[in-house]
Amino acid sequence: MKGHSEGPQTRRLRPLLGTGVLIVALAALAAAAWRYPLVVVAACALAGILFMHELGHYLAARSVGMKVTEFYLGFGPRLWSAKRGETAYGLRVLPLGAYVRIIGMSRTDRVDPGDEDRAYRVKSYPRRMLVVSAGSLMHFALAIAAFLALHAWLGAPDYDGGRWQVAEVIASRDGIELPAAAAGIAVGDRIVAVDGEATLNWDDFVAEVQSHPGESVLLDVERDGALVVTGVTLAADPGSGGGLLGVRAERSIVYETVGLPTAAVRAVSDFGRSVFDSVYGIWSLFANLGGVADRIISPPGDPSAGDDLRTRPLSVVGIVDLASDDALGWPERVAMFALVNVFLGVFNLLPVPPFDGGHVAIATYERWRERAGRGRYLSDPRALDPVVAVVVTALMLLAVGLLYLDIANPVDL
Repeated sequence: MKGHSEGPQTRRLRPLLGTGVLIVALAALAAAAWRYPLVVVAACALAGILFMHELGHYLAARSVGMKVTEFYLGFGPRLWSAKRGETAYGLRVLPLGAYVRIIGMSRTDRVDPGDEDRAYRVKSYPRRMLVVSAGSLMHFALAIAAFLALHAWLGAPDYDGGRWQVAEVIASRDGIELPAAAAGIAVGDRIVAVDGEATLNWDDFVAEVQSHPGESVLLDVERDGALVVTGVTLAADPGSGGGLLGVRAERSIVYETVGLPTAAVRAVSDFGRSVFDSVYGIWSLFANLGGVADRIISPPGDPSAGDDLRTRPLSVVGIVDLASDDALGWPERVAMFALVNVFLGVFNLLPVPPFDGGHVAIATYERWRERAGRGRYLSDPRALDPVVAVVVTALMLLAVGLLYLDIANPVDL
């Protein structure tokens, strides 16, 4: 049977079809943004992170004289593309990442003789290292910029000091009317003193209230940056004999901004700490695969699946869901943006293909083979095909498992 080739009409319709799909996708995105704005913002932030990763590779390759032929967002069938100069830019159907195509990435790549001097494989070791690590370097730059904005403008959340605020006003307990609501105490208030005694610490507050059962006291309340003094007659607990007000506490977060020089120092410090935490998290993932597997196969609604969130990996859905939680403010979201970038930057440097770290390892191995003037050495990428297949399969299984985990047992703040 003879092969079937595309006719002129089909070739004319393909761009129209891609444009139509793109319009529908943008309309769906706009509708989702209207209904779930924070979810869309978080998803777009993740897409932006992937774009910036590939932009890092693109800019580095162009800066050292390599030829870039493609820069696409997404994978699969092409939705839209346009060629500018020697590079085709475009969108593909599956929004699962992005990629940049650089000519001559291995010795088996076919390159026009006139472009050989612009191929990746002929460039020096430092230039190849710059290009393959540029994606992670872009993540690190984004993280430092986010930490800088956090300390200099948004305010870095400070969880230290034992500060607390009112999380709930309780009307009654065991049939006893509690006076907090009648005294005007509201969620978010900070009761900093009882009859002149400081109660910045929750235990100090409880002790002061319990020591005045049935008595009228003055409460110093911080509300929206202002100090309010209100009087209240405390209830008495018939069981213990202690005083009762009727509030439940939660940790109070203070947001601190500093000058730009100090913010820069703190941003670099936060970055270094985040790199260490990411390395530890990746090590914990591989060292505790059994525990991760137990969480993944946990039934829906299993409370143990959310134990120790520091060692629980999240899928893309989990990250988006967490970032769009109403309990988080913009400082926390910016901090999360920074942490995600640090983790992706470190994870991409794992020294196995198809990660960027795999290309770093290959380039380093080739450089080692060239030592003592032995001449240029280019490895055969086909020898690593089994490794790539194993790693990709493991990543896909992990991604599916974490997706199930985040849907069946979502993280609850």
